[in-house]
Amino acid sequence: MANEMPPSDDFTGLSRAVIAYSEGFCAIAEKARAGTLGDADWAEMEALVDVPAFVREGVFLGAEAEVIDWPTYRHYVSQYGGHTTWEGTLRRITEVPGIVFLELEERNTRGGMTHVSNTVTIYEFNDAGKLKRLHVYVSPIGERPAE
Repeated sequence: MANEMPPSDDFTGLSRAVIAYSEGFCAIAEKARAGTLGDADWAEMEALVDVPAFVREGVFLGAEAEVIDWPTYRHYVSQYGGHTTWEGTLRRITEVPGIVFLELEERNTRGGMTHVSNTVTIYEFNDAGKLKRLHVYVSPIGERPAE
């Protein structure tokens, strides 16, 4: 199955910012896998983020939930992207003032296996429309040999 995320241009408001953030995440992960990731590659994504206030809560590289800041998040994404291919299918995106709920089926392929999960990520924005907090909830539903 291929990545099934619509382009950010298909959305408006904070929902557009969330999908653009996802596009930036994918681009950075691809560059990390190719070994060509540099600081300049983060500029577009960081334009969407309140970098000093940013907090991400949830599982990332391990089984236990973590609370991390932006510099730690950048490091984690670089590690993740270096050895994992991500694909997603948009299930639902819901926007209320200052918050977007993103529901996906995510497929992470590494080590010859594809791990499939249902996820809900809650994106909280500040008054300036910058992302300040991510709450990530992951429900693993299976794994299969990579295609």
